[in-house]
Amino acid sequence: MMVQRRDEARGQDAAADVAAALGGDERAFARIVAAYERAVFAIAYRMTYDAAAAEDLTQEVFLRAWRKLDTFRPGEPLKPWLLRLATNVCINALKKRRPVAVAMVGDGEGDAREPASEGPDASELAAKGETAELLEQAIAQLPDDYRLIITLRHVEELSYEEIAGILKRPLGTVKVQLFRARERLRRMLSPILGDER
Repeated sequence: MMVQRRDEARGQDAAADVAAALGGDERAFARIVAAYERAVFAIAYRMTYDAAAAEDLTQEVFLRAWRKLDTFRPGEPLKPWLLRLATNVCINALKKRRPVAVAMVGDGEGDAREPASEGPDASELAAKGETAELLEQAIAQLPDDYRLIITLRHVEELSYEEIAGILKRPLGTVKVQLFRARERLRRMLSPILGDER
């Protein structure tokens, strides 16, 4: 309930900032950038796994947003519009570059990591960190569409309906693609993590 109120307040602020930015107020657009830069960067980073490229793509998204702000429909939420723009910019950038290979951790002898300190809490934290790293590496190996849909759902925590709107795909397609992406991740990680479902 608190999150919903915060999102509604942000939406009202964003609408006022969009109107002001359309009138030439650069400070209003700077507030939009500040409010949504992290979400746009997260998508760009998850699509490229390159911080410098993600920063460049984030800048490109906001440059395009500035130029296309007049196409934004007042009354609609700003975040899905920006994330749709970010998605399109990232997909176009990925089409222009070669895929990056990411190796899975855990097969080589030198891959074992020692916890920073002794004790059950330290080993537990190390195991969680290693699992998170394995998950990141597995996500990086997913095809672009699956990587994007996992990012939108589990990093940005968007609803299925919001994802469908951003990707301009039917709701059923979004659900199927998310299911397939999760299944692929499960198959990739089950031999490493010992999950035999």
